[in-house]
Amino acid sequence: MLLLPLALVGSVAFAQADPTQPAVESFTEIAMGVDVTVKVVAPEASDRLAAARLAMAEVRACDEALSDWQASSECRRLPRTAGAATIASERLFTATARSIEIARATEGRFDPTISPIVQAWRTARAKGALPDTATVDAARSRVGWQHVGLDARARTITFGCDGMALDFGGIGKGFAAQRASAAMVASGQPNHLVAVAGDLFAGPVAPLGKLGWTIRKEDGLDEPFELVLLGEAVSTSGDLEQFIEIDGVRHSHIIDPRTGRALRERTASCVRGPDGATCDALATALCVAGVREAAGLMRAFPGYRASVITIESDGRRTWSTTPGPEGPPCAADAVTVPKGVIVPDSASQPQR
Repeated sequence: MLLLPLALVGSVAFAQADPTQPAVESFTEIAMGVDVTVKVVAPEASDRLAAARLAMAEVRACDEALSDWQASSECRRLPRTAGAATIASERLFTATARSIEIARATEGRFDPTISPIVQAWRTARAKGALPDTATVDAARSRVGWQHVGLDARARTITFGCDGMALDFGGIGKGFAAQRASAAMVASGQPNHLVAVAGDLFAGPVAPLGKLGWTIRKEDGLDEPFELVLLGEAVSTSGDLEQFIEIDGVRHSHIIDPRTGRALRERTASCVRGPDGATCDALATALCVAGVREAAGLMRAFPGYRASVITIESDGRRTWSTTPGPEGPPCAADAVTVPKGVIVPDSASQPQR
């Protein structure tokens, strides 16, 4: 899914007034179908280039493992036959396991098995029409995170239904951004920022004289605001740019996995916290949940700050944690999503 832009505030200093001070250098290339930008702070140009190359290589490796567009990707090569256990790479297995944890915690508002529904909508959008009920129902019969079997010891993935497939569009970019950051930290370059479209992860060391990296968040529905990011992730999701309008009705590119239908109300969310994959997936889940269900959803994600805006028929509604994404870090930032959490205030749509 296309995520909304988070702009990197401030110009890039390729030459410092004091040559003994570390410089900031920015590197950009296309990967995962989007612009990937890596900013590195280091005294030597060769060190900055080496760190950026390492980060970009990790993003490309994540794309090769998780892409549902590349026919040669590991994800696309998974057999769609029920019961066929496949040994997965560390990247694919880790992303799948994390996705299932988040799907469980969000009660299916985020679901990595949504691929059959996504494919139905892609075909429909290309034709400028909505998918018919029979097509959506057939796709839904092959969707459900509960039907994915994972064996951590053997590192295998098994589908419980024929025709199942994985789609990491709602988690892959955040996953890749954090892994790229971790690769640079491990190489001795902790002062950096990785941006995979609207999914960002900042290294644990701030640029000289700064508290962190200043990010400007814009979603087209609310006033822009700035936040300072250090050692954590931020992700945005929404339908500002991707939607189709048929017979005067706006249909978002964001789909509710539980119903198979695209969202009709304009929505945008922003999530900030310690894990890039979780921020990415949770931003998507919050758009599905909307303002009315956001509080119940966020109870399962201590240490994460979020805001969501929904334009409903009777007006604009907003909700935010306290503090919101722009606020200072929370004391619980080290806490990640607990396993097996059942979210209170579940949606009216029953889990299949």
